[in-house]
Amino acid sequence: MLPGRLYTIDDVLAMLRRQTWIIAVPVLLLGLATAAILSRLPDKFRCSTLIMVVPQRVPESYVRATVTTRIEDRLQAISQQLLSRTRLERIILDYGLYERVRQAKPMEDVVERMRGEWRSSRDGRYRDNPKTLALFEHEYAVDLKAEVWQALSRNVVACLRNFFRLPLLAEIRATPAEHWSIEHWSKVLDFEGTPIWIAPDFGFWTPAGRLALIDWKTGGADPEAAAFQLGCYALYAQDMLGVEPGRVDLIEVNLREPTVTPHGWDAARLDDIRERLRLSIRSMKAYLADPDANVAVLEGFERTEELRICRWCNFRVVCRPEV
Repeated sequence: MLPGRLYTIDDVLAMLRRQTWIIAVPVLLLGLATAAILSRLPDKFRCSTLIMVVPQRVPESYVRATVTTRIEDRLQAISQQLLSRTRLERIILDYGLYERVRQAKPMEDVVERMRGEWRSSRDGRYRDNPKTLALFEHEYAVDLKAEVWQALSRNVVACLRNFFRLPLLAEIRATPAEHWSIEHWSKVLDFEGTPIWIAPDFGFWTPAGRLALIDWKTGGADPEAAAFQLGCYALYAQDMLGVEPGRVDLIEVNLREPTVTPHGWDAARLDDIRERLRLSIRSMKAYLADPDANVAVLEGFERTEELRICRWCNFRVVCRPEV
């Protein structure tokens, strides 16, 4: 603008048209920056409700009050119920809240998946689809308290948390994926004419060129059973993969404790595993009516008289359905 000059509205509009980019660019940049910041802010939700507390209007001389706790205590109890995980989790899932946060926290997804599988078992869907979860408690209508199911849920969450904190997991992640082994290494071992399906939980080749086979466990420790199972893995590595016991690292991982226990193996210990397998196979075939055809009849199996054992036997419906 020039001093002393009078400007009309048309002059002002003409200047604005010439300098449009000076005004538009800052506004556009400010809008983009605002949108970017808002997109990164976590979603927050708030709800409110009104609770009316009406005291008893009928004199206690006519009707004695059935509630003896104070109003303050009752309001505190209501607050705890409203903020409980069960109620909040249901609201979050029903309305699809905090989707990005839930994607970053797999524990909640695992708990929800476990609950879904539990409901599937409860509804008996495994009868139509045998690959789905089937729980003993649902098949035999065993009444377990809610505290038992909650304890199982807590155990699953604890095991998963321990799994992600293991230094062993960091070592596995640092190994190229092509050196991993999960299901594609699982094969049928022909042990002296008897097929044995061996499927290690996980395996990988270490940077030192050793084969590490891992067995994950979530229950109580059983050193003898774990040693026998890992010994079968060592036999599998030698006979199926051609890896000598001296180059195999057998690792037992108890996720509940959590503990990582390495097991060493040599040719002499493998001979012991082979002998135990022979004994187990002979004892099982002794119950068969025709061992060569793998045919069994129910009458050929002696039934125990300890009915306490039968209560938790998976074959109860076949052997003692009346229990």
